[in-house]
Amino acid sequence: MDPRKVSELRAFVKMCKQDPSVLHTEEMRFLREWVESMGGKVPPATHKPKSEDNVKEEKRDNKTEESIKTDEPSSEESDLEIDNEGVIEPDTDAPQEMGDENGEITEEMMDQANEKKGAAIEALNDGELQKELTYSLMPSN
Repeated sequence: MDPRKVSELRAFVKMCKQDPSVLHTEEMRFLREWVESMGGKVPPATHKPKSEDNVKEEKRDNKTEESIKTDEPSSEESDLEIDNEGVIEPDTDAPQEMGDENGEITEEMMDQANEKKGAAIEALNDGELQKELTYSLMPSN
C-alpha cells in the first residue's frame, strides 16, 4: 500500500478521534455504516456536523466579516505622525548626459580602453590607489 495514503488515513483517523462529529456528515455516511456493520460504534455527534455546504457558508461569512473590518477606517492610523528623520530624499538632479547609445565601438576605442585598464591594474598592484582611481574614472576620448 502507498505510504502516503496510509499517512493520510492515519491523519484522518486522528482527526476523527479528536472530533467524532466529522463522521456524522452526509459525506461520511458510508464510513459510519461500515464501522457499525463491523460491530463498531460511532460516538454521537457533540455538535452540529459540518457538511461541505456549511463549511463553504462559514468561509463566505468569514470573508464578509474580514471585508467589513477592513472597510472601517482606523482612527489609530490617522492620529499617527510619520517621522521622516533619516529618510533619503528623492533625486531631483537633471539626468546626466550619456554616450551615444547607437554608436559603434571601434578597434581604436577598444585599444584605448585596454590601455587605461592595464594602467589602472598596474597602479593598483603598485599600491597607488589614488592613481588607479584616476585611470579607472578617466573618460575615454
